[in-house]
Amino acid sequence: MRTNRMLVVMGGLILILGSRLPWISVPVLYGVEGPTFEAIEIGWEDNGFVTGAIGLALLLVGVFWRGGIGKRYSIPGAILSLAAVWVVIGCFYCILEIDPGAGFFAATDAGIYVTLIGALLSLVGALYRTSVDQERQGTTLLSSSL
Repeated sequence: MRTNRMLVVMGGLILILGSRLPWISVPVLYGVEGPTFEAIEIGWEDNGFVTGAIGLALLLVGVFWRGGIGKRYSIPGAILSLAAVWVVIGCFYCILEIDPGAGFFAATDAGIYVTLIGALLSLVGALYRTSVDQERQGTTLLSSSL
């Protein structure tokens, strides 16, 4: 599997994982506690569903990517990755607007950072370009070793 496809697939998997992790700390951000408010932490305000769906779509794009030797970019993958990055940046902006007293890093949780890493990884994979010579050399090495 080519490097760019592998990055898109890994980014999609990380996006799916990050969408199910807690994104915010409700007690720090809103000042309320209790089991009824814990569900809001996972994928804050349904953004986890959006990024999870984007991760699944990126996973499918990476698996079924049929680019020829001259075609190395994935425009749908780049658009989906940018959408996921945009969702996370929007969440960061909302947290800054709320301005929690304990600080930005205390109000955020691991899921939002994992989601951002997955989105950026898939974006790099979608825009990564290998040279035609490297692709032919890799194919030659593979066929000669078989």
